[in-house]
This record gives sequence, C-alpha cells and structure tokens, in this order.
Amino acid sequence: MGEVSLQTLIEESEADKGLVFNSEGQVIDSYNISKENNIAAMANVIVTMTHEFFQDTLDSESLDQLVLTSKEGLVIINKYDRNHIVCLLADDVSKAAMIKLTLKKVTLQ
Repeated sequence: MGEVSLQTLIEESEADKGLVFNSEGQVIDSYNISKENNIAAMANVIVTMTHEFFQDTLDSESLDQLVLTSKEGLVIINKYDRNHIVCLLADDVSKAAMIKLTLKKVTLQ
C-alpha cells in the first residue's frame, strides 16, 4: 500500500474516524473527529503510560500498538515513530483485523 494520507488510511482500513498526533499529543491531522485535541492528548497519555508499563514489567522498549475494545467499538493506536502516532476508531469491533492489517502495510505521508 505504501505512503498514504490519513483519509485514505481510514477508507482502506474501514475505520470510521482517525487522527495523527505527535509525541507531545499535538494533532497533526484528523478525520471525522470532534474534540480531536482532547482525544490526542488522552491517547498520548495512554501511550506514554503503557510504554512505561512495558519498560517496567517486560524490559521492553518496543511498544508499537495498543488495541482498546468495548461493546460499542474499538480504538487502535499505532506508533510509527517519534513524530507520528496514528489513532483509528471504529464503531464495529469486527473491523479490528482489517484495521490492523491495513496499518501494517502503510507509511504516512
């Protein structure tokens, strides 16, 4: 799939919403999300705390992806590099496999 925009990534993965933010929680791009600044800030805290959890419990430095699910939907957060963290959201949990597969194949523009 190669290099894609956020909107193309959302369409290809069948996600409903998404955003890209940096390691400071600042929004770089968003699609179909209200309150994107709040969501990016909260997602950044989750990524930071989970990364520290992995360091402390598994001596691991390689947190790449978080998957959060509920009956109402799912959130998949992918860390590409220091400057690009992608958060895709879907109302249907059954889309998880397609979203994860699509995220494996892309590089952000």
